[in-house]
Amino acid sequence: MIKSLANKGIDRILKRPWVAGAIIGLGAAFVQYLFFLGAAGKGPVAYGFCVACHSRDLINGIWNGIFGTNLGMAPVSAEAIAGGAVPVLTIVGVLVGALIAALLYKEFRIKKASPWSCVKYAVGGFLFMICALLMGACPYRIALRIGYGDAIAFIGLIAIIVGVFIGVKIALKRMGGGK
Repeated sequence: MIKSLANKGIDRILKRPWVAGAIIGLGAAFVQYLFFLGAAGKGPVAYGFCVACHSRDLINGIWNGIFGTNLGMAPVSAEAIAGGAVPVLTIVGVLVGALIAALLYKEFRIKKASPWSCVKYAVGGFLFMICALLMGACPYRIALRIGYGDAIAFIGLIAIIVGVFIGVKIALKRMGGGK
């Protein structure tokens, strides 16, 4: 009985968004610290967990290996590949983890979509990646860069907040719930 109550209490705590955010934030800071130690105190600036940059490095690393090109990569990824290691596989871990979680909690569904809907999602993802790489960060990396005192990252965070606000207003208006 006590074990059951303890498990319910832990479940309630873990399901709170701020707890998940704190765990992810601390985990990203820890990974950043490990990178810092691994590079003899000269760790890559704000490269703990960046969806845009890790995707770019994975794709560019594979492309460079297959075709012998020299597409741009973060120094930590380029050094890892030059040393015979694999590129950063964070994105693969995120996708596999999300799939396992969706299957585990029975939330995985394949939705029917129109071709136009698929094109919109693909273009939206493409534009997100382009903007993230032009700005030099995704939201995770922006938080790390703000921690380093980067003013451009703060401007990027404000832009993301404004963009999310506008997107939510548009979505609510389409659903008939927004003013």
